[in-house]
Amino acid sequence: MILNSFELNLTEQKIKKIQATIAEVDNDTSVAPFLLKLELDSLSVFLNELVEERDEFLEISQKVKHKIPVKKEVLKHPENLVYIRIANDISQEDVAALLNVSTEEVKRQEEYLYRNLDSISLLKINDFLEEKISQNLTFHTSPINWDKFPIREMLKRKWLLPGNIDPIDAFKARFSDLFGNEQYELALHRKFHFNGSSPNEYSLLAWQIQVLSTAKNIKNQVKVPKFNKDTFWLKQLAEISNSPNGPLEAQAFLLSQGIILIVEPHLPTTYLDGAAMLLPNTSIPVIGLTLRHDRLDNFWFVLFHELGHIFLHLDAERASIVDENVGLAADQIEIEADNFALNNLIPAEQWDMCMSRFYMNEDALIEDAKTLNIHPSIIAGRIRKENNDYQIFNSQIGLNKVRKLFLGDEYDFE
Repeated sequence: MILNSFELNLTEQKIKKIQATIAEVDNDTSVAPFLLKLELDSLSVFLNELVEERDEFLEISQKVKHKIPVKKEVLKHPENLVYIRIANDISQEDVAALLNVSTEEVKRQEEYLYRNLDSISLLKINDFLEEKISQNLTFHTSPINWDKFPIREMLKRKWLLPGNIDPIDAFKARFSDLFGNEQYELALHRKFHFNGSSPNEYSLLAWQIQVLSTAKNIKNQVKVPKFNKDTFWLKQLAEISNSPNGPLEAQAFLLSQGIILIVEPHLPTTYLDGAAMLLPNTSIPVIGLTLRHDRLDNFWFVLFHELGHIFLHLDAERASIVDENVGLAADQIEIEADNFALNNLIPAEQWDMCMSRFYMNEDALIEDAKTLNIHPSIIAGRIRKENNDYQIFNSQIGLNKVRKLFLGDEYDFE
């Protein structure tokens, strides 16, 4: 079991090294097929074990982040103290100083999940963790001004339904449904990355809560498979763009890979394109798209950009990434997500061979799309962006082709 961030980093390095070795061995034609299979099987078993350890660590971190340990359960479930320490980034050195023992002794005890530790020490650790987490909550959170949420707009969109209950109380109930017994302030200030400049944080958060609530409803209605972290299926997803109902089919396909896609228009005073999030208290990735730009090229690029965040950036420490103006990279993780989208929609070596980049005519564009087995809008959008010329290929970008698939003719939130 991984017990700290250092061990997590080591595990990640091992995973990458084994993945590279598997790719190298798989291409080795000098080895007899049966020996090749034996070596690949052995490497795959080791890789799967490491991936399971890493996923277990990340899932535990997500589930018990900021959770206060329950004293009456400590003696029965001492392992919870290990999980809570890990999730809240409290070091083994701190625990060692508390118990006046070496860090190595704490590591040894944690390997057995504190099951061999005496009750006095367990209770001391419990009180220590409770104090540390409470201090962090006090320091990192601030009071919520509930009046700043766009309640009127939320009622208009039927995110909240009019009735006998006060709308703010109804919204608080939605918070509780999502985040359980976590404090409201804590739920609002979970670590997240925001790429944009919208002045209205409360509108952004209201949109996030709506997307996550919708995703939770889906989770409660259908069985969501475990997220498939292999990237091989991304090519198949890109090829779905060829279908007349490609965006809708993409939503169903993503669900089959363990990702929930929600379309929810942005709120006034925000310029959101999308977000990548983890559904609270689960490891289920959620993508929210606003369809602010109603074009096929934009839909596919933003979708793959958010997938980039899921594969590269989302974890227990960064459970939400919210994007404005996708494609105008502002920092490193946005650049990485942009590159992920570009290279998984059209691999670099295939992009170099696209004739439409040079001839700039629709015949070449359509021929390239046939060769790549993707919708022409994806190529058109990339050429327009790279040439900073948004007057070319206007008929090929799929204008007004997306919103009606998800929202019908009722979209009136501009």
